[in-house]
Amino acid sequence: MKNRAARVLIYSQDSLGLGHLRRNVNIAHELSRLAPDTAILFVTDSPLSPFFELPPNSGFIRLPTIIKVDAGVWKVHRRLLNTLDNISATRSLIVKVAALGFRPDVFLVDHMPHGARGELLESLQGLRRECPQTRIILGLRDILGAPDVIVRQWRSESAYRTIAEYYDLVLIYGCQDVYDLASEYEFPEDLQRKVRYCGYVCPSVMESPKAAAKLSSQFLMEKPFTVLVMGGGGSDAHFFMDAMLDAIRYLGSNVPFNTLMLTGPFMPDKDRKALLRKAERLPVIIKHKKKDIVKYLLRVDLVVSMAGYNTMCEILKFAKKAVVIPRAGPSAEQGMRSRIWHDRGLIFSIPPRDITPQMLAETVVGRLYEQNVVNTRQLPDLNGATCASRLVLDCATEIARAEFQPVVL
Repeated sequence: MKNRAARVLIYSQDSLGLGHLRRNVNIAHELSRLAPDTAILFVTDSPLSPFFELPPNSGFIRLPTIIKVDAGVWKVHRRLLNTLDNISATRSLIVKVAALGFRPDVFLVDHMPHGARGELLESLQGLRRECPQTRIILGLRDILGAPDVIVRQWRSESAYRTIAEYYDLVLIYGCQDVYDLASEYEFPEDLQRKVRYCGYVCPSVMESPKAAAKLSSQFLMEKPFTVLVMGGGGSDAHFFMDAMLDAIRYLGSNVPFNTLMLTGPFMPDKDRKALLRKAERLPVIIKHKKKDIVKYLLRVDLVVSMAGYNTMCEILKFAKKAVVIPRAGPSAEQGMRSRIWHDRGLIFSIPPRDITPQMLAETVVGRLYEQNVVNTRQLPDLNGATCASRLVLDCATEIARAEFQPVVL
């Protein structure tokens, strides 16, 4: 009997962000490249899904959005007009129906072993009962947060026990020699045996030099350099974008660069309009993009950004000069990541409390004129999408069945 194509179900919890979804879409594209017939189904709660271009043979199931306020603390998206418990129950049921109906060969869970507020537990139990051949894999970014906070939270939520009971593999989208996640977050020995470090998950799309040369024509004046300011989804990016406009104004007529500022789809309208007003008569273009922005990275001389996982991977992928201002909180994740890459000579990190217009202006200009500023010898393994995809496909091809036999719920 001829084997059918593999099926992969991906769970991605994003709230008002795009980081987990972006990483999983990068992996999905690599899955599709390596095994073009693979069927991929996303279950995600991003309000903008689908936001990124998807590979063939893939689709989305959208969950009602809940928003993470702090470690283990959630609230309902204001538009849903319902209780958190009711929305959580709805989400749990949707995931369960998707999992048992799709009958995946691999269930790839991103970031949260038990899902937001434990919403994956019924699905994990159902798959083990109804589809015991399904391989269940947890994918974790390089840094989750301050170790003491994460260990305390995972113990209180029984996350370690959930991994031990239901998961076959744990893929870490990072490098052990950069940050030893399993050790830092005190994985027990039985869980450490399930861990595979994959390297960093980066975008695979590259543009031609001809396409990369077009950006300067959008500005009114020709300047020596172009700076890209980006803040991921943008929900909390206003603080450093506002500071960047102050830095440009400080430089006055001597500013040697044009600036493209991408606010992200989740920046509140009032914040975006405030930036537009402040940018008047400055050499700045502000765009409120609702599509992927990786293509701009090849066209600029320097990036000013926060320190989210995907943003940092994109900066490293294209070996861009960067001035990075990590998010102050509530998680310590971005501060930890930016310090690691700063110490390796790959970016220049500024704590948000230290920013002044003069300091930011002088730092950006200094980095633009500095030669060989990126220490490429310190670049980590950036082939995480390929490694993770091969591990997923290894699991999937072992158990791909010839026929689809739906389960009656």
